Amino acid sequence: MTGSPAFRFASASGSDPATLAGELAARLALENAERPPAAMVGFLYLSDSMARHGAQLLDSLRAATGVSMWTGCAGMALIGGRDEFYETPAAVAMIAQLDPEDFRLIRGPVESFDALREQLAGFLEPDQAGRLILHADPAFAGLEDLLARIDGETAWFTTGGVSSGQGEVVQFADAVLSGGVSGLALRDSVPLAARHTQGCSPLPGQHHLTETWRNIIVKLDERAALPVFREVIGDVLARDLRRALGYIHIGLPIPGSDTGDYRVRNIIGIDLDRDLLAVGEMLEQGQRILFVRRDGQAAREDLERMVAEIRSRNPGGIRGAVYVSCVGRGRNQFGDEGTEVGIVQDALGDVPLVGFFANGEIFASRLYGYTGVLTLFT
Repeated sequence: MTGSPAFRFASASGSDPATLAGELAARLALENAERPPAAMVGFLYLSDSMARHGAQLLDSLRAATGVSMWTGCAGMALIGGRDEFYETPAAVAMIAQLDPEDFRLIRGPVESFDALREQLAGFLEPDQAGRLILHADPAFAGLEDLLARIDGETAWFTTGGVSSGQGEVVQFADAVLSGGVSGLALRDSVPLAARHTQGCSPLPGQHHLTETWRNIIVKLDERAALPVFREVIGDVLARDLRRALGYIHIGLPIPGSDTGDYRVRNIIGIDLDRDLLAVGEMLEQGQRILFVRRDGQAAREDLERMVAEIRSRNPGGIRGAVYVSCVGRGRNQFGDEGTEVGIVQDALGDVPLVGFFANGEIFASRLYGYTGVLTLFT
């Protein structure tokens, strides 16, 4: 068990759901204790190999801890404290004691803005400032539309991520479910801080999409797309485009950002005959893009900058944290398992922290890629 009386976290590995739940409960220091207050809520992240046992694990964890309300999801890799769990059956959990008037579970699966408003009616109206921590199904095609309506029509700030895994993926919101989104809604009276860090560095210049078709870039700056791409990435990479696609991506600038913020999308194909680029995002003619490069050193420096900044802005202390990082980060970008979350904990001071590696990261009601999103209870 690690944490304050109000926030505690634990991690455990193993393939038997009941045993896993028992180990988590014991490490949360709630086993055989008096039942916790009704305002205790839990965050639960489960490795994708255990997703089929999600209901049994959740029931066992409820029985062992007395905590009835849980939110979370499955991930192909998990984060707990200073540890990153890859390719092993595991679960991480954090319990938080909050005022019962300050939070509500989004039980889902929510698949529309209207359905979300209905769930939050009487608790959080669109014109009220609030925070949402969301978990999304990777097959939910309406996620970006939902986030856009939250951004445009409410005063809510949203963080979270998209479940990941090679097989079945699930979410937890009082029950085990799939599809849409679920999560936790918090009133503005709960002190939170959130930041994100990018895993790429921009290459020089921005470009106009002067001709597009759906997700296909036909022309950049009035020129065929592929020759422009070759010029930007340089002669060495231009000779091996297959290698280039491993770490050169498209950046979509955030309108109005004063920090040069952008969302990253993969280049998913190249047409050598017609000089076209295909991108993992529907595009609009006239918008601006940039090319970005996955860069381990730049990612480390940006992560260190981000956690130092958020720590300095919260001198009163941090009670607990949720960290959602891209599946392309972690050991894939920082070298060794535990390096990324170790940087976070070095700055925060070993606070209770749980999370997972995601198929997309949610920050400020936008869907990112190759990004780490840190949400702090301060």
